[in-house]
Amino acid sequence: MSAQATLKPLNIEQTLEQILASGEITKSEQRWLILLCFEESLNYQQEHLVNQVSVALRNGLLVLVDDNP
Repeated sequence: MSAQATLKPLNIEQTLEQILASGEITKSEQRWLILLCFEESLNYQQEHLVNQVSVALRNGLLVLVDDNP
């Protein structure tokens, strides 16, 4: 499990909001998002943000970027 998968609730929301605002998601953020869905107990706001990110990815509104240098 990555260090990000254990973020505090506010940090989870901030991270998801940042992804949506930037229009980009890195491969490691995408993996973190998948882990988040399976390993964390999310509140309503977090679930809503996860759904927004998921829909944005499916609709091509987020660009998947490589986070390796």
